[in-house]
Amino acid sequence: MIDTDEFYRRSCELGFVKLEAVARNIVWTAHTDWGDLEITINLSKPEKDPRTIAEEAARKASGKVDYVDPATGAVRPCPLCVTEKDVERGYARRISLQGENWGLWYSPYVYYEEHCIAMSWEHRPMHIDRAAFECLFDIVGQLPQYFFGSNADLPLVGGSILAHDHFQGGKHVFPMQKADICEAFELRGFPEVEAGVVKWPMSVIRLSGEDRAKLVDAACAVLDVWRKHDEPSIGICAETDGVRHNTITPILMKDGNRYQLDLALRCNMTSPEHPWGLFHPHERYHHIKKENIGLIEVMGLAILPPRVQQVMEDQGLSREEVGRLFGEILECAGVFKWDEEGRSALQRFLAKL
Repeated sequence: MIDTDEFYRRSCELGFVKLEAVARNIVWTAHTDWGDLEITINLSKPEKDPRTIAEEAARKASGKVDYVDPATGAVRPCPLCVTEKDVERGYARRISLQGENWGLWYSPYVYYEEHCIAMSWEHRPMHIDRAAFECLFDIVGQLPQYFFGSNADLPLVGGSILAHDHFQGGKHVFPMQKADICEAFELRGFPEVEAGVVKWPMSVIRLSGEDRAKLVDAACAVLDVWRKHDEPSIGICAETDGVRHNTITPILMKDGNRYQLDLALRCNMTSPEHPWGLFHPHERYHHIKKENIGLIEVMGLAILPPRVQQVMEDQGLSREEVGRLFGEILECAGVFKWDEEGRSALQRFLAKL
């Protein structure tokens, strides 16, 4: 078991965690129809264009070395490649997940309490599958005081670094994790697993129970059905020309002996009307947010670019109004909308489960 209190303190003392830069961020909570959403105007890192993210993922998947770590000066294939020198210097730890070597360090630009990243020692692309679910349960088993989750593994709906297999975690309970179940349903073949639809702007299936093996099997069952699911009436298409579009953003936490696994359904289809992504922040919201809706934002913490300060001033937007807009942005990212058409489509998907 890693002494995370000491590890985090040491990471801050060494300057790996950029506390001074993070302290400049503007943070507040906004009351919305979806509960209290958490909003951050991120003044410590620049905004990234989703198209740039996709291009970087394709380029870095080859392992080309083109990144110099600003925190350490180390040259890496990507920002998440961990080395023995990182361990020797004290700001990384070696852990084992599913019998493999992984690294663990705290994010230099923490977005919430003890924001940490676990990355595979091998530079390889992200993937959402049984192995990913097993790794999530491994790391939460070792660090039960933390949640852990993964970005989706596809461009437009994934994180900013798709070329390196990794998870994010920390000591924080997000708005989504506090949200209630609005509709329980029985997952065929898994009587030990409680399943339900979360009352959340995005489309989230929650699985809970005490049996790790059953939960992993249940998560794989949901993923398998979702990967093959088509719903043309609302723009969901499992694949085109052999390229898949459906995947999942999984988030795991533990309370005592009980696990809660949230599975946010994602689809990276585009359309002529929405070339940035059909389930991406729509263009009318790009003055607030045009980056991918990644793991952290799926859970209800907005990471907004510095330019939003000027937008708020120019348009007279209050913090509550920005929070409301963020809720609407999350609704954009939901594959099954909260209208009659979307709820009917959701029921057709649930019937397959």
